[in-house]
Amino acid sequence: MAVSSRLDQCSYSSCRKPLTQTSKTGRRRRYCDASCRRRAQTARDRARRTGTRTRPTGHSSAIATDVHTLAQELVEGQRRRIPLEMKLKLAQLLNRDITCYVAAAVQDEWVAGETWSAIASAAGTTEASARACWSEANVAGLLAARPARHRRRAQPQSTPHPLDWAFTRPSGPLQRAAARVLQEYLSSLRRTAPVSTGEVARLAGLPDDAVTLSLGGELIASWPVTHMLVTILSGQPQILRTAWETASGERQPDTQSESEARRCLGDVLQVLHLAAGEPEPGALAEEALLSLTTVRAALAGSLVPDWPATRRLTVALGAEPSIMQPFWDDWACAGRSRDESNGGVS
Repeated sequence: MAVSSRLDQCSYSSCRKPLTQTSKTGRRRRYCDASCRRRAQTARDRARRTGTRTRPTGHSSAIATDVHTLAQELVEGQRRRIPLEMKLKLAQLLNRDITCYVAAAVQDEWVAGETWSAIASAAGTTEASARACWSEANVAGLLAARPARHRRRAQPQSTPHPLDWAFTRPSGPLQRAAARVLQEYLSSLRRTAPVSTGEVARLAGLPDDAVTLSLGGELIASWPVTHMLVTILSGQPQILRTAWETASGERQPDTQSESEARRCLGDVLQVLHLAAGEPEPGALAEEALLSLTTVRAALAGSLVPDWPATRRLTVALGAEPSIMQPFWDDWACAGRSRDESNGGVS
């Protein structure tokens, strides 16, 4: 007897090849082969996940923006010759955000319906490893631990900053002493200024780390940047010029005359006087066991007391004598050079 048959279609929507159903008893065929059955099951799983889960709100896209911003900061920092500490910190933050980006991108794809098999293939790993590494719990924990980025850096500047952002690190006793003079004055401004270090960085258009290191005397910014930082802190930039020239290496001690060295020492004393809150000369004279005339002349730069007297005056100003000693030694050395050039006749 002839066997009747009925033509049907594969139930996998992307296939729809004709299927022949016989009249024999048994379960009707729905797919043309096992491959179409697996693909249809994957599509159903994807539809269920999409219907029951909330799609992430652009985690990977937002993190990619932060990665781009950090990479730009690193390139700009390299151009400006920022110190190694800042380069390493930027690289560390960049590495962390890339790890977070990968996790968020995988989560986005999985929630959108991609299979772990396809994710593992794209990542060049096994399906089991992909599931373990980028499970929902792991990704959620990783993203929750990621600190929020400071969006200020990502905001485009309306115009390029005109200042020279080069930094130098002081070397040698005199440069380091001058850097400490800057630190004393800047620290006094920070104690009384109505703005935070972060706000100073924002107003100056500089990274927070660069401002922190500059205000701490570890780095010497260019004079325009130093002038700007002091101005933001409501200070007097002009009185720092001599100390800055010495700290940055522009003023070389072995090329100074005795009068230049004396003026430099007087300028430094004046800065320390301001950093101390401008105590009255009479009070300084009493504390340092000096005459009022000597103190006034020393602060004016017209007289350099001997080292014991200079040391006591420095202590009375609330500063370490080691800050002042290189300047006093430089003045003494310049005086000896003058005597030698005059054949020992002063």
